Amino acid sequence: MNRLISCQFIAVLQQVERDTVRVRLFHEVEREGLAVFKERIRKKVVVPRLYFDAMVQAGVFAVEGADQYQPSEVSCGVGFDIYALGRKVQFDICFHDSIDQLWQEVRYRLEDIVLDQDVFESYTYRLRAISRYLYLGREDNVFRAIAREENQEIEFKLDFQNSKEKILKSVVAFANSNNGNLFLGISDDKRMVGINHEISRYGSEDRYLLAVSSLLHARIYPLLSPFPEVRILTVSGRKIVHLYVPVGTTMYSVLETIGGGQQRRRVAVKQNNQSVWVDDPYVVAELYIKRRIGPRTAATLGLL
Repeated sequence: MNRLISCQFIAVLQQVERDTVRVRLFHEVEREGLAVFKERIRKKVVVPRLYFDAMVQAGVFAVEGADQYQPSEVSCGVGFDIYALGRKVQFDICFHDSIDQLWQEVRYRLEDIVLDQDVFESYTYRLRAISRYLYLGREDNVFRAIAREENQEIEFKLDFQNSKEKILKSVVAFANSNNGNLFLGISDDKRMVGINHEISRYGSEDRYLLAVSSLLHARIYPLLSPFPEVRILTVSGRKIVHLYVPVGTTMYSVLETIGGGQQRRRVAVKQNNQSVWVDDPYVVAELYIKRRIGPRTAATLGLL
């Protein structure tokens, strides 16, 4: 990648009020040996003046559309909520009046920014921004998910009614391995089929979401913590369910009923783009120890 020379957001002023500014937002990057690259980030965005002025003072926002815009001498806390890392970084820019209170209460959020890694790092240094990885791996954009295909963090299921056992397996695998995204209403060949017919069957979106959540409550042991976020997205007129499953705090299993009405617990984990069952008791115990005390400590103690 050509060496980064400069980068900045271009804020084209549309309206300035006492407490807010309305802008069109672009991003501009200059690299050695290449023409300046400029792309539109937002067609219209309203930013509180406090945070807008802080970005201008830091040289991150360059103002256009006004002969003389004088930012106030202000300071604030800036943080990055990171969803995906790699050659591209996907994140939200979060603001609070005080850096100490930023993660307790985000006052303003500029959502879904995707930048090259070196550009992201430049803004981290210039803004003295702090980062958190609470949603690392989260992907709620259906088109981006389909483009990435099924992998360690993304799985697709055709529906809810006929895929309950597969859904349970995938959710437990994500909770035991890494943050993950499960989409319902997408076929194996990545066609957006939607679950509109299933919602009609349940009578409302709320009842449908309750049925999904109830399945996870009833069949996964112990109770998932944090519990997955379950919501319905509308894409090109089709309803798609997105489950964001954070990695859990212990080892989780699916409850299955076997002969005589007895129940057994089955552990699943992610292996590459597959959710797989782990039925060997020794392997399950090994995974549990790693989760509870960490692989390095377990190896040091001779437990693995």
